[in-house]
Amino acid sequence: MKRIFYFLIGLIAWLSMLCSIAATAVTNESLMKQGFLHFSQTAHLGVAASRYGDYAHGLCQYLDGKADLTRVTDPESGQPVPAFSDKENAHLSDVRGIVGVLKAARYVGGGLVIAALALLYFLQKQERPRLLSDAVRGFSHAALFLLLSASALAVWGIVNFDGLFVTFHKVAFANDLWLLNPNTDVLLALMPLPFFTWYVGEILKSMLPVLLMMALVIIASARIGKTQKETENQ
Repeated sequence: MKRIFYFLIGLIAWLSMLCSIAATAVTNESLMKQGFLHFSQTAHLGVAASRYGDYAHGLCQYLDGKADLTRVTDPESGQPVPAFSDKENAHLSDVRGIVGVLKAARYVGGGLVIAALALLYFLQKQERPRLLSDAVRGFSHAALFLLLSASALAVWGIVNFDGLFVTFHKVAFANDLWLLNPNTDVLLALMPLPFFTWYVGEILKSMLPVLLMMALVIIASARIGKTQKETENQ
């Protein structure tokens, strides 16, 4: 039971860090604009590349909960206007809900882990050395589980990114509003499949420090376990 508890604490801790990085990347205006400039094809919809910065700003403000709608500046009137159609806005509302969950996980998950470990530390004064080794073991098992899961998803993405992309959307969304047409919908013209492939890669790059921490915890746990066995055998 104790092992399951520490595994869950470790899992929550790692996921809260990864969710925090993902939420930050998704609402990174500079990164989104960079992706637009590389992959977007919107000339047929009357959106010039010079306006991509405006679209990136409007999208990030909305997804980050700082605006009630994605708006851009109309080049003729100079006034802010809705950037997308009602269907596109409905889908973006769903996306903002996911971003909200990621942001909440950052604080709720992190706070829960800190509170749980702090409570155990103060209540189990006689077991503090054991507490540390148990926590490291639980975090290492959780890290190993997440790394193996991520590796499986990475292989799937390399072999068939389209299939992974579609499956993710079917799982994440309870409707088919994400089925947009790049010939008529600005949102999908801004974010074609190569854009998402690149963006996922950028998010994974930003997660490398956490993935390195996972590897180090796994190594530390193995060394602690080895030391404990040697001590017991003496």
